[in-house]
Amino acid sequence: LTVVRGTRTVLRGLGLTVPRGGITGLLGPSGCGKTTLMRAIVGTQAKVTGTLDVLGRPAGHPALRTRIGYVTQAPSVFDDLTVRQNLDHFAEILRPGRAASAHRREDVGRAIADVDLTTHADSLAGHLSG
Repeated sequence: LTVVRGTRTVLRGLGLTVPRGGITGLLGPSGCGKTTLMRAIVGTQAKVTGTLDVLGRPAGHPALRTRIGYVTQAPSVFDDLTVRQNLDHFAEILRPGRAASAHRREDVGRAIADVDLTTHADSLAGHLSG
């Protein structure tokens, strides 16, 4: 498994097998690629090359979404994207591809309206308060 973030190769030629049904810890110093590996496992990391199977399926496969989870240590909102762009980014991970893009736009718009953020939809997320 190899993962590139920007111009930096974060993981290079990683080989790993984790036994099914066990509990495995992932330890290492800051910046060594722990979060990148976890994102690759759940299928949200871009620029992953190599083979990564989780429970017998490719990482990020829709059937895995009800079987694995990942909680970040910090909020997963990109301050430099708008509210709409943030939602669209994560919606694209859940419903990738051109065929889903029209539905994604509708879903994102509905989600924004449901939480009464329509007037802030095109504001940078980093400019909104808690």
